[in-house]
Amino acid sequence: MPLATRLGSLEARLVEDRAELLAAQELRYRVFYEEQGAHADPATRRARRDVDRFDALADHLVVLDLSRSTARRPVVVGCYRLLRERVALAGGGFYSQSEFDLGPLLAPPVEGRRRGELLELGRSCVDPAFRNGTVVQLLWRAIALYLEEHDCSLLFGCASLPGSDVAAVAPQIRYLHERHLAPLPLRPVALAARRVAHEPFAVEGWESQAAFRALPPLLKGYLRLGAMIGEGAVLDAAFDTIDVCIVLPRERIDARYRRHYTSAGEAPVDTNA
Repeated sequence: MPLATRLGSLEARLVEDRAELLAAQELRYRVFYEEQGAHADPATRRARRDVDRFDALADHLVVLDLSRSTARRPVVVGCYRLLRERVALAGGGFYSQSEFDLGPLLAPPVEGRRRGELLELGRSCVDPAFRNGTVVQLLWRAIALYLEEHDCSLLFGCASLPGSDVAAVAPQIRYLHERHLAPLPLRPVALAARRVAHEPFAVEGWESQAAFRALPPLLKGYLRLGAMIGEGAVLDAAFDTIDVCIVLPRERIDARYRRHYTSAGEAPVDTNA
């Protein structure tokens, strides 16, 4: 099945060569480090690329601006990193396992029931000049094709709240846990060693609609698609964020597919890791 999908001069597909991967990593650096203020180590600053060990395992979905791209210099304006279960487990695990216990998701299926493959989503970003919904729509059209091709039944990954001040995002954290907590069989749990010291779920004076409006675009988009949230939150000092774990069964996306990312384009996008 062809994965590529196109709107005008923009095309979403998996990277085909090293030049396209480097262009995606350079976009990630510009968004995460230059725009969002993540803390780069000396090697990352010299390379001006966002790279980690999971890049070698994952598939990389990109949106190319074909009007400006050449074979030597592809222009990537959006990207997502896709890591399938069998690949991750053969290569040492998922990125999210450094922050959350994924035991419930990785448990064998109940006898007599079939479970498709898990898919971890991460490192999503869009060039600031292209944040009009079109790139996001293309990314999610391509993700839908990828899910079908690889028989993936559930998507998950880390999503970020900006900054390291837990009190500043207390209403959002409480909202997520009170309104969207995943059931126990699908509930990742923040690792004790990484969990924020104080989880302000009992914060006073919060209002649910205001808390929802204050969420980053990534989280609002995932919730609109039917995502649920894992238990607890983790401080990511390198990216200066507080992370939660999202869980999105494929059938929830299927039920809302036309409305959310084939016509309206209201699919999630993140400007954090």
